[in-house]
Amino acid sequence: MIVYPMTRVSTFALIGKFAVALIAVVVIQGILSFKFRVFGYFDLPLIFSVYYGFTIGNPVASIVIGSSLGLMQDSLSGAVLGANGLSKTLIGFFAATAGSKFAVDQPVARVFALFLFTLGDVLLVTILGLMVGTGAAASYSGAYGSWLLSAIFNTLLGLVLFGYHDRWSNATT
Repeated sequence: MIVYPMTRVSTFALIGKFAVALIAVVVIQGILSFKFRVFGYFDLPLIFSVYYGFTIGNPVASIVIGSSLGLMQDSLSGAVLGANGLSKTLIGFFAATAGSKFAVDQPVARVFALFLFTLGDVLLVTILGLMVGTGAAASYSGAYGSWLLSAIFNTLLGLVLFGYHDRWSNATT
């Protein structure tokens, strides 16, 4: 039996770099939304769940990525623990499924997907928060405007990040 240690080390290094990147995304999101109010409309873990769902195309890997991002986001935010985890898990799965069925490398498809995934995320997190939290005291009458604003901001930032990453990855290959 031949053992290839370099393959194992490079695989572990790749997984380690990926885990550090996921943690960095959630920490950056937490710091920016805490320091600057406008960054509360952005959802970097959602954008990364959608992007990796599109690029990897494997639903199981996308579920793991989405659930880990969502649970880390729940731990740093004041949301109900598990609400973002479930939401990002479903979004990662649907993004991976869409990535394998449709041509999601076109900007129109990305705009449509990011907008709808953001609306689905905030709707699911709100519903889960109302189910387990004290939803009777909260008023969601003005939430629709902030949901649309968040969807627009996430779509624009996602397009910029997708384009930058695609250009960077094509330059290195």
